[in-house]
Amino acid sequence: MKNDKTINILKKLELSSSIKFNNSIKIKNFSKTKTSYSAWPEQWKKVYYKAYPKFPQVLLPDPARARWSLDDALIKRKSQREFTKKDIKIQDLSTLLYFSSGLKELLFKGSGERRFYPSAGARYPLEIYPVIFNAESIKPAIYHYHVKSHSLEEIYSNSFVAQIIKQFNQPWIRKSSMLIVVSAVFERTDNKYGDRGLRHIFTEYGHYAQNIYLISQELGLGSCSIGGFIDDGLNKLLDFDPIDESVIGVIAIGTL
Repeated sequence: MKNDKTINILKKLELSSSIKFNNSIKIKNFSKTKTSYSAWPEQWKKVYYKAYPKFPQVLLPDPARARWSLDDALIKRKSQREFTKKDIKIQDLSTLLYFSSGLKELLFKGSGERRFYPSAGARYPLEIYPVIFNAESIKPAIYHYHVKSHSLEEIYSNSFVAQIIKQFNQPWIRKSSMLIVVSAVFERTDNKYGDRGLRHIFTEYGHYAQNIYLISQELGLGSCSIGGFIDDGLNKLLDFDPIDESVIGVIAIGTL
């Protein structure tokens, strides 16, 4: 019969990788000395932006300033997988991308670098890659959302649909209007928070994904977060450096 000590040892051996990692980044205490903002290194203060300046660019129309009902969106919010395969309106696409992750400064002067979701230390590690299947006036392709200019940068178009579909095991996404592939540039957050930065990055993705759900609901669109995908397949397709950047989430958007 196993004694308590043996049972405890076995329990520790059975811990999942996620529990082990979470235990390794727990805060045990706080330093009594504080570093003033003026002494912070530049990478803690500067907000970094990714761009593809040599690629074709699609400027999006100004996002619509609508009066939305938060309580109505919260009540009706749900994952949708039954799409019509119809084009998403370019105005809706613009509004969705801007109010989920755009720079507030574009419409609300004086907002600086702030966006529509919280980010630990304002590091903003997330990058947004809309994969357009069916959209009004926009060529089907894989794009990068450039937040500073509120535009789409076309990064891949040749036979992209077949390549994308192979990275998922959910056939229903074929009827979606678009996928929003979200990556993380880990160094932006890790430079300040170390290994604990990963917790902040995934928390940030959760804030962003909720924005997508609520705005989609208000625009009459369906949305569904997808956790099952071949990580390195998407990373290779988007030409990410495997150390610096990786896909951390995907959200399907479609007309109902």
